[in-house]
Amino acid sequence: MEIFFTKELLEYYEPGHPESPERVQAIIDFLEKKGRSNFLSFGSAQESILLEVHSRMHIDAVKKNNFFDPDTPNIPDIFKFASLSAGGALAAAQLAIDKEDAFALIRPPGHHAGKDFLGGFCYFNNIAIAVQHCLRSVKKIAILDLDGHHGNGTESIFKDSKNVLFISIHQAHAYPWTGVMSFSNCYNFPVKKGTGFPDYRIFLHEALGLINRFGPDIVGISLGFDTHRNDPLLDLNFVDSDYYHMAKMIGRSICVPTFFVLEGGYDIKSIGNSFFCFLSGWEKVR
Repeated sequence: MEIFFTKELLEYYEPGHPESPERVQAIIDFLEKKGRSNFLSFGSAQESILLEVHSRMHIDAVKKNNFFDPDTPNIPDIFKFASLSAGGALAAAQLAIDKEDAFALIRPPGHHAGKDFLGGFCYFNNIAIAVQHCLRSVKKIAILDLDGHHGNGTESIFKDSKNVLFISIHQAHAYPWTGVMSFSNCYNFPVKKGTGFPDYRIFLHEALGLINRFGPDIVGISLGFDTHRNDPLLDLNFVDSDYYHMAKMIGRSICVPTFFVLEGGYDIKSIGNSFFCFLSGWEKVR
């Protein structure tokens, strides 16, 4: 699987904030240690592309640093980095359109950003921007959100869309305290605190069945590693090797091109191996 990455996305940070450049650097370091150092570069998403998902008011607020959110730092030039992150998602999606699997190793994450709002470390909704781009070329896309938090921004953007299926498996009663119910084209699977992969895979099996019945042309996956037992922000119970088995389970079930975008995952010590386990499992079956 091709991996999109640029060192430029490591250039911003907020002291003491869990969404740090070290989390992505840990993945890169681990991949390079395993002999994976060939990453594809990409450019920023143009404003015309951002406007297909976000309002002008929201884009201007990020561009002018005219916003406040207690979890989402108002960092100088964050518009540049958020646009570049969205560009990585677009590049991975384009490869899926071209019938290849791809992973956008990007930050900041995106799935908590809606048309008119940011939050949860997210400024622009990377996967939504990528999916909207794909809909120029294909008819139906499924989004599988496997971050430990509910993808409330993605859900709000695509709710009631006939061309997009949205599924989120996430910890119940955790930020952003949404995703309790399923409705229309949006299916939510809140799992209880302490859930490990043996129980989680029951929900994943059901989600994969929904995707296959929907019959998408492409699948986009928001992948977070905050389901790990050592993650400081959630209370789920995955171990590193679970991501290998998760990837094999998904890769065997989904038979269409698939692209991934990185969302959360804040334990620096485990995220490198967890990512490599997922990558290994995916490439084992694809």
